[in-house]
Amino acid sequence: MVTSNFDYFAPTSVDEATSLLSRYRGEAKVLAGGHSLIPMMKLRLAEPGVLVDIGQIEGLSYINESSDGVAIGSMTTYREMANSSVIQSNYPLLADASAKVADLQVRNRGTIGGSLAHSDPAG
Repeated sequence: MVTSNFDYFAPTSVDEATSLLSRYRGEAKVLAGGHSLIPMMKLRLAEPGVLVDIGQIEGLSYINESSDGVAIGSMTTYREMANSSVIQSNYPLLADASAKVADLQVRNRGTIGGSLAHSDPAG
């Protein structure tokens, strides 16, 4: 199936991305790994007029532990979470769940931010 027409932007900073999302409020969708949104677009369950691809923004893929807990960046893949020594050591249930999401292709490309943004139940 073919998606409906849309404008595509690939910002290189968070400021640029938020500016685009503000400018195209209501018609823009965020594209992270693409495993949640693209299938929805092909089925015409989502028809955004604008896609804002955050894949070119540096610094959105991280796993940082502090005394308050762990922070996981929106572009962090399920594979990165499953293989993280921080997650494996201190959050083994999260590591185990991340290792069991869908198939290898989805774990390599699918991001936690994309799943959350589209209310996609991973698995």
